[in-house]
Amino acid sequence: MATGQLWLFPPPRPLVERLGAEFFRTLPAAPGVYLMCGEREGVLYVGKARNLRKRLCSYRVANPERFPRRIIRLLFQVRRIELDVCPSEAAAQHREEELIGVLQPRFNRAGVVWPGMTRAATPILPPARPARRHAETQAAGSQPISSPAAHPCLPIA
Repeated sequence: MATGQLWLFPPPRPLVERLGAEFFRTLPAAPGVYLMCGEREGVLYVGKARNLRKRLCSYRVANPERFPRRIIRLLFQVRRIELDVCPSEAAAQHREEELIGVLQPRFNRAGVVWPGMTRAATPILPPARPARRHAETQAAGSQPISSPAAHPCLPIA
């Protein structure tokens, strides 16, 4: 914490207070999926890990220098964590995408993933058409945006 802020009080540890230190000691060091659940909301977040113990232990301290506010809010709302140990990292990735598609947790930002369509199977879009050059736009009868007459909201001097 040499570059960070000096703390008068240590950062909060909401998961350790709620789940206990023993929970983090007994986590398996295997690939898998974890579900962070709230009190009334159900599943708040679905995540994947190569090593569940290392990944979940990284959430023990809600340090605002390491996590964005969104993750800190999540950590304070979590009441329990459920685990799904998988045989491989690829199986964990598939399981995570499946669960996100079905449960649609509100703290997941990975985007919408539909069941049966993995990220690897996402269709590749054709490349975007290159932008027209300045000479082509003038030939087509339009003016460049930098010209005040081209945009109705810009005042004409």
